[in-house]
Amino acid sequence: MTRAALVGSLMALTAGILWSFGVLTVRFATESDPFQYLVWRGIGVLIAMETIALVSGQGLLLPRFLKSDGLGILAAAGLVLAAVAFIFALKSTTVAAAVFFSSTAPLQTAVLARIVLGERLGLVGTAAILIGLAGLVVMVGGELGSGSLAGNVGGLLSAFGFAVYAVCVRVGKGRDWAPVLSGYGLLTLVVCVATTLVNGRPLVVPPFDAAMALIHGAVLIGIGTILFNRAARVVPAVGLTVLAQTETVFAPLWVYLVLAETPRTSSLIGGALILAAILLRALAPAKDPVPALGSGPT
Repeated sequence: MTRAALVGSLMALTAGILWSFGVLTVRFATESDPFQYLVWRGIGVLIAMETIALVSGQGLLLPRFLKSDGLGILAAAGLVLAAVAFIFALKSTTVAAAVFFSSTAPLQTAVLARIVLGERLGLVGTAAILIGLAGLVVMVGGELGSGSLAGNVGGLLSAFGFAVYAVCVRVGKGRDWAPVLSGYGLLTLVVCVATTLVNGRPLVVPPFDAAMALIHGAVLIGIGTILFNRAARVVPAVGLTVLAQTETVFAPLWVYLVLAETPRTSSLIGGALILAAILLRALAPAKDPVPALGSGPT
């Protein structure tokens, strides 16, 4: 491995670890609901994305997103669904369940790409899907009667939202997808501000909750995205998909260490199967491999 590849790999690992700390900021923000939290996180994401773009000489991203076609808007909408559903899941079920259910995104992407684009799964890809389904069955069985069904569904919807985004990236090969990230921040703000007002909740939350959400958006997602994008220049997409799984591995660990939230045995077993399926899918030979954007923060 060259020095550049080694540094890139460390950057991708660090990005996943940074994103994993988001579960703590969500859990620490106890006075805000998912939509209130996402209003402030959306502000943080917008600040981070536009600052990154300006510093790197790309210019403002938001004006370019506002000129997007339907594919760009659909991609941003997929990310909004992923974000809203994931934060809802974190506030409604255990972190392990939320993270493992949402981590099925690469597997859902493979199925959606098969349906929409006609991509062949192949023997290894099919095996990965079946292993992932087995992991879901184990987790769902262990969660029955826990009263967290809505949170588990939220995790799956989060994965579906990211799968929609990933398929859009496949369809629009070669185009600049950076403006979509700012568009995602804007749409998140619009959706969550509207929902918060309709629910009769205030947009202004306690300062601590606002700070947690801003840190999540501007620092964890912002810096993590910088590292991940730089890693993508020197690390193949397959490697990025594998390395970014540090988010899935570390998120339940932080909550266990900091909040003493112990995952159910079924969650750990099912999550291990899902993680194995993701790694198998990432290593599977494919004519059209998952792009570097195929993994990312929610």
